[in-house]
Amino acid sequence: MTTITERFFELHPKSASLAERGRRLFPDGVTHDIRRADPFAMYMDRGAGAHKWDVDGNEYIDYRTGHGSMILGQAEPRIVAAVSDAVAKGTHLSASSEMEIKWGELVSELVPSIEKMRFHNSGTEAVMMAFRMARTFTGKDKIVRFQDAFHGWADGPYVGTDTDHGDNGIPQSTRDSIILVEYDLDQVEETLKASDDIAAVVFQGNVVIRPQFIEGLRDLTTRYGVLLIMDEVVSGFRWSLAGNQGRYNITPDLTTMAKILAGGLPGGAVGGRADIIDTIGKGRIAHPGTFNANPLSATAGMTALQIVRDEPILETADARAERLKAGLNEVLTRLEVPGYAYGVASIVATKLGVDQSFDPVYGGTGEASGTPYSGAVHSVLDQGMINNGIYCFVGNFILSATHSEQDVDRTIDVFETTLRQAREEGTI
Repeated sequence: MTTITERFFELHPKSASLAERGRRLFPDGVTHDIRRADPFAMYMDRGAGAHKWDVDGNEYIDYRTGHGSMILGQAEPRIVAAVSDAVAKGTHLSASSEMEIKWGELVSELVPSIEKMRFHNSGTEAVMMAFRMARTFTGKDKIVRFQDAFHGWADGPYVGTDTDHGDNGIPQSTRDSIILVEYDLDQVEETLKASDDIAAVVFQGNVVIRPQFIEGLRDLTTRYGVLLIMDEVVSGFRWSLAGNQGRYNITPDLTTMAKILAGGLPGGAVGGRADIIDTIGKGRIAHPGTFNANPLSATAGMTALQIVRDEPILETADARAERLKAGLNEVLTRLEVPGYAYGVASIVATKLGVDQSFDPVYGGTGEASGTPYSGAVHSVLDQGMINNGIYCFVGNFILSATHSEQDVDRTIDVFETTLRQAREEGTI
């Protein structure tokens, strides 16, 4: 019997060859940590809508969707046309552009808490600036963040991430400026009570947690005079037109955004209260950046946000996610594989290897039994899905409005096939 991994090698010889070349050039052979994979990284050639093709000519239904950027799918024709026109006019004119005004006006329209903003080139940069603004505005040094949340790779925001093991070049003085807490409002309140040097609390907007927690966080930060930063890099323009804060009616002081914001091109922003954003300039915070609000990203972002605003993009993507969740849970139940699918809006997560009652939005409830599947098991399952034409992490499916019902049904069928194959070879 050919194993899942053996079949993976058979289907992807050119990716295997490119991965070997990549290992000679890049650490771990890749240019983004999340693209690391066993037995080797995949190399893609092109995409259209919810589908893409690798360098070996294999076609996939795509659930990584530009790490969450592509709510409109790959190569959306209106974005392609708009960016093509912008390229012909010049990619960097060393000046402001009308496009950045239109882009910024759309952001303010869709996210009411944003009175002013500053554009960046990534979510990491946006969070870095939000931290600096909070410290400058309040005159305080410490930032409270939640254990294992992810806010980009910069020194301060990275402290407390699940892969932060203390040996990665982050100075102790930087670590001392970050206070780590669990998702426990009592602990948050005790932390705010214990120090008068806290500038802000930052919350990762795509963390799946009941809205009462986020409401409580806003209440606590207001009561103790601490800023609330909502990191909407992933959830922005996906969980609602105004992201997490729009879905749950929260008004943060600062918001960080990227991904969907720039329509599939590099781009980020920090926005919020005008008095905080105005800490940039006037001899306080300096913020250069060669490609800030560059005409291509501004054009792609403006075009994408217009489409998201004017068409039922989120409703369509959310409906496909609901169909996928239901189908995955039906397969897990029927095959008696421990686990469940859950998630908010158009992102579907799974927890495999654990028997537990669950809510289809917020996940596990009550007592759990079993052991979550290891990274090695997930790797084999990912390979099996890819072998069968579904490009995903089995733990996390990110949908777009271009996924059809047929795409979703095919994905559910492949999920069942992959679980059966993994069971036959003794992986699960």
